[in-house]
Amino acid sequence: MHKCLQIAELFEVICKRVLATGHQGSLAALCRTCRLFHEPALNVLYKSLESLRPLLFCIPTIFTIGNRITMLKEFRLSHWQRMHYYAKRVHSLRVNDQEEVAIDKTILQALAISSFTPPMFPHLKRLWWSDNSADALPLLYSLVNATLEWLILHDMDPMLLPRVIPHITSSNSLRVVCFPAKYSMRHIHPDVFQSWRNLQNLVCGLVNDATLYHLATSSKLTHLTIQVDETNDYSALMKLTGQPVFTALQRLDITATHTLHCIPILEIAELPALHSLRIHSTETGLTDVELHQCFCLISRHCTDLRDLRMKELQVSPPKFPVGYIITFDILNTLFSLNHLEALHLDTTCTFSLNDKELGQLAGTWLKLRVLELGTENGWRKPSNITLQGFAELLRRCPVLSVVGLTMNALAPDIDHRRPGRGIRRNGLEVLRVADSKITDPLTVAAFLSDVAPNAEITGYEIGYDVFGMLNTRMLYQERWEEVSMLHPLLVNLRRQEVVGLGPDEYSRDWE
Repeated sequence: MHKCLQIAELFEVICKRVLATGHQGSLAALCRTCRLFHEPALNVLYKSLESLRPLLFCIPTIFTIGNRITMLKEFRLSHWQRMHYYAKRVHSLRVNDQEEVAIDKTILQALAISSFTPPMFPHLKRLWWSDNSADALPLLYSLVNATLEWLILHDMDPMLLPRVIPHITSSNSLRVVCFPAKYSMRHIHPDVFQSWRNLQNLVCGLVNDATLYHLATSSKLTHLTIQVDETNDYSALMKLTGQPVFTALQRLDITATHTLHCIPILEIAELPALHSLRIHSTETGLTDVELHQCFCLISRHCTDLRDLRMKELQVSPPKFPVGYIITFDILNTLFSLNHLEALHLDTTCTFSLNDKELGQLAGTWLKLRVLELGTENGWRKPSNITLQGFAELLRRCPVLSVVGLTMNALAPDIDHRRPGRGIRRNGLEVLRVADSKITDPLTVAAFLSDVAPNAEITGYEIGYDVFGMLNTRMLYQERWEEVSMLHPLLVNLRRQEVVGLGPDEYSRDWE
């Protein structure tokens, strides 16, 4: 045997590469190749299990009968020891009820209440659980032990969770907890959250103010996803005004029926470590005045923000667009966010921007990788941004990979020989055109093939028809579909044209 293979760390890397290719059978064969390979290969093979079945079939008295895995005889100590030989290597486990072959409840009960020692999974650290059968709950109780670090329950039936939470005893080790988004945590005593002293990532539904208070004082919490509503008056959180709160928080996702319910957190707390802020409303959005105030708070309290996303499902309130127009002056309040890399605004408001203003945005956020303005709701009004303005945006933002906005491509004034006028951004991967107006698909496709040869043209399937012009909207959609088909053909044609100009002529990005 080569001496390199006797180095445990090197052999472990080889085993992981074999497993990453999907050849579990090859890794199992390595276990049987020689004694030196046996233990390291088994450790990698069983470190992460997508089901309990590989362990169950180690027992000769367990069979598949029809669509159920059943046990013909009771568990013996020898059976338990045999399963434990493999289960002690498991660090990550998934248990769900979506498999074609279900596990019989007698097996689940035997695993949960067995008196044999040691415990079946002594080193389990990550558990994904989505089995909603009542028969499986005792097993879940036994797995939520003192060593668990990740507990992912977001696919579990919320009705079962009140029976589970009292059994979560991993107070020191627990770092990541994900509950279903529809599950309200308001009946859970705040001390439960306080007992998870090393919690870093929490995903849950509605929370009360007392819980928010405990979360705000945590020095370990880095990711928080919650829901709030009109019953949250933030009185407990206001007691911390002027004190350091959410000191380690890097990502905050808030969902509410009305966006206004999310704003008080931004008013009370300064979030200097926050890198990502996502706000989502399910019913009512903000007016342009309210949105301007929200942006001012974000600029003042989230100075190191890298990713800002706001999504509102309300599309066209009464009197739209009066009082619901995002202008350049409103976006200007975000200019102090010098580290911004992603901006996604899909709000109740529409946009009023021209080529010059879009260029100023681009000149401010030079690190911008994603810019999406109204890509899902659409602008629902004519845009003043032309294809030339889009090209200037690409020129000023050298690392843009995703762009989504509404353009006016009705009568493009371009040079057919060199439509992009020397501007090309090979790094642009996706262009979402929303409800952009277009008349000549071939001309627009020629322009985009020169400016953004590697981009996927998409996002024209806007489902909202504010002014009832369904036939017109469908016509624009058909034209953009034609652009998306012509674009790769014209890109290939341009590549053939420049073959004689040298290998770097077409591939380089123009500044």
